[in-house]
Amino acid sequence: METMNARDVAECWILGDVNKDKAAKLRVMDEDMVLEIPFNESGKTEDGHFRRYTGKREIEGFVDTAFAAEKSVRLVSAEYVVSEDGRTVFVEARGEVEMVSGKIYRNRYVLRFDVEHGKIKCLREFYNPITSAVAFGRPIAGQVTLDSL
Repeated sequence: METMNARDVAECWILGDVNKDKAAKLRVMDEDMVLEIPFNESGKTEDGHFRRYTGKREIEGFVDTAFAAEKSVRLVSAEYVVSEDGRTVFVEARGEVEMVSGKIYRNRYVLRFDVEHGKIKCLREFYNPITSAVAFGRPIAGQVTLDSL
């Protein structure tokens, strides 16, 4: 089987969310993949204050949690930019999610995929953390939980 190029790997990951296709996401994960969400509802960016998942098992748990909370995902737009060496892909995307709770969650994302041999080594996901916290019911700055914006 031919190794996927980095852009196709990134698209496979994103479409895995849209299609709720966990197998597709697992297929492009490196065993030691790292998933970081540096900007989050804690309001802090120092190591240890944002979500970081290491290895296929931890990331699979993250995916399971997201899939359980999300009824449907729609990709509104996505623009892919591949680095000159073909190993890094930046994606700017907009998504609309209907949560199991019935809430509609819209966000804008910038994702950085570092890919080697057709597998994601590192993914950094940046988005509006306040919008995400409201949709998933997480406290903002560890203090306040909002039902809407």
